Amino acid sequence: MKLELKNITGGYMHGHDILQGVNLTVESGQAVGIIGLNGSGKSTLAKAVTNTLPFRRGGILIDGTDVSTRTAKELSDVGISLFLQGGRVFDDLSVMENLHFAAKSKTDLDEILSFFLFESDFLKRNADKLSGGQRHQLALAICLLRQPQLLILDEPSAGLSPQATEETYRILQNLRERKILTILLIEQNVSRAVEFCDKVNLLKNGVVAHATVSKNLKEIENVMFDK
Repeated sequence: MKLELKNITGGYMHGHDILQGVNLTVESGQAVGIIGLNGSGKSTLAKAVTNTLPFRRGGILIDGTDVSTRTAKELSDVGISLFLQGGRVFDDLSVMENLHFAAKSKTDLDEILSFFLFESDFLKRNADKLSGGQRHQLALAICLLRQPQLLILDEPSAGLSPQATEETYRILQNLRERKILTILLIEQNVSRAVEFCDKVNLLKNGVVAHATVSKNLKEIENVMFDK
């Protein structure tokens, strides 16, 4: 699934545009990162792409078709899944109940569980008792159970320990190796984004200010901090 953003402009309040005209292309099967300082519009962009935050101007194209006016539910139905920062799950359900609720079939559930290292005791635990890292893994599993062709990840390592971050990216890398999936990664952890993605884009003042396929972290950080 190919994603194209054309001059995406908008924000949370009328007359105050956080996104100032974002242009971006993610080819089918690519993992493309969005990095930037706090307040640059990264999370706003993730919500705009999935129409959970309506944008004021611009267009979203999926495989060449304009989907700008489709609802978040309609975008989900065509294969777009959004992982929101913090991990959104049903706290009053167990881990397994959360997974069953999202799964379309037992085959889908078994396939997704093969990417994770969930133990039986963990699957029985209530979601409100999970650590930050465990919550992230459950939320990611729920996203994947929707069988997306385009996965949008909003800060998947935010607030996680180094060990939990490592496990999250192990799962994502394993997923990329076994399935054809297009990924748009919004990430504060620049080193992770650079390592994982085919290309990273620097978002600054609501626009893509720099795009590179370089894996040179120092070079990228110099651009980010205007050194």
